[in-house]
Amino acid sequence: MFQSPSYQKLIKIAKPLLILVLTVFVFFKLFYSYHINTLFARFEMQSELGSILYLGAALLFVFANWGLEAVKWRLLINRFEPMTYTTAIKAVFSGVTLSIITPNQIGDFAGRVIHLETMNKWRGSLVTVIGHTAQVIVTLVFGLFALVFFSNDFSLIGNYAQLYQWAFPIAFFITVALVWAYLNLRWIYQKVSVWKWLQKVEKYIDVFASYSKTELLKILFLSFCRYAVFLSQYYFLLKFFQVQISFLPAVACIIATFCVQSIVPSFLLLEIGLRGVSALFFFSMFVNQTEAVLLSAYSLWIINMLLPGMVGMYFIYKIRS
Repeated sequence: MFQSPSYQKLIKIAKPLLILVLTVFVFFKLFYSYHINTLFARFEMQSELGSILYLGAALLFVFANWGLEAVKWRLLINRFEPMTYTTAIKAVFSGVTLSIITPNQIGDFAGRVIHLETMNKWRGSLVTVIGHTAQVIVTLVFGLFALVFFSNDFSLIGNYAQLYQWAFPIAFFITVALVWAYLNLRWIYQKVSVWKWLQKVEKYIDVFASYSKTELLKILFLSFCRYAVFLSQYYFLLKFFQVQISFLPAVACIIATFCVQSIVPSFLLLEIGLRGVSALFFFSMFVNQTEAVLLSAYSLWIINMLLPGMVGMYFIYKIRS
């Protein structure tokens, strides 16, 4: 299939079309959806920027962010196909490119597996699911701490007090169940692989039985390190845009924002507003700096998604058909 003339012709057409779609989408997102030029103009009228060192630190941490993700994905893929770190970086950046223009970032799977040489693409996508799941679990674990923080002061959340009383134990149970299931993927696979309706796809899903608990713990640790990196990036951007908030509330708001963005299904139109809405929901409990909060949230997207996405677009264009 992947070597057929019709497929090769489709790829040649798709590459320049992808560049056009991504370019249009980025301009739409920044200037129509995010109104970033208007936000910045309003911000300049009300405030001044903080030290450029904060912005520089956030930019430098991009290399740590996606570098850790490349290490994580290479560790997962190497069990099936030897991969250099350079190829892993290309694959991760290509995934970022396609995730920008797809709902729920599903394009990330396609962007990565096109760099595989011998491994089946469907199996490669399922390996990517394992890495993504680890990142979601870390996000949910941190999200529990945010729930505790906000529930300790019901005066801040008003009518949401009762909601938090039962939301925490439910969230805790779900998170513990996810961690247990993740670390016991091999055992779960052995139990469900006997189901007849799964036997047709067994040659693909057997990747879930390929990793030991030790290896999965390594992936979780790398996911934790990556989470710490983009949490730091967010905080640096808050300082750069001079959001007047103390350290602990700022961290709690960042964690809660990440958690919401992780668990809410982000179909294309919903995702456009979700990033800013979720940030404002939590930060507005402590500060009344709408422009600064939104610019911090959108700048994080520009740094971590847009810039690597542009690099990934080059890698996709240069890849062999």
